[in-house]
Amino acid sequence: MVNNDIFGYIGLIFAITYRFPQMIKIYKNKKGEDISTKTFILHNCAYLFLLIYVIRKKPLDYLILSYYIIGASQNLIIVLMKRYYKRINIEIEIA
Repeated sequence: MVNNDIFGYIGLIFAITYRFPQMIKIYKNKKGEDISTKTFILHNCAYLFLLIYVIRKKPLDYLILSYYIIGASQNLIIVLMKRYYKRINIEIEIA
């Protein structure tokens, strides 16, 4: 019989890795203009409220908790990269 936790861990691996191509693309192109900041902000709001829910729910599910923390962190990195490269590109155009 297969332990159900294995499906959670496999899902967590996919959840951790599916944003990496987007982060790599932003880094290589030095821009993130085609990414909707509003979408990522809304996504992080969803993560925030779900984090509160998971933390307050007993017993604490560490697998789900780690998914939301990692996802929110990756979304934040993407938004910060987008803003950073936008600022850098504006400074280059001015110079």
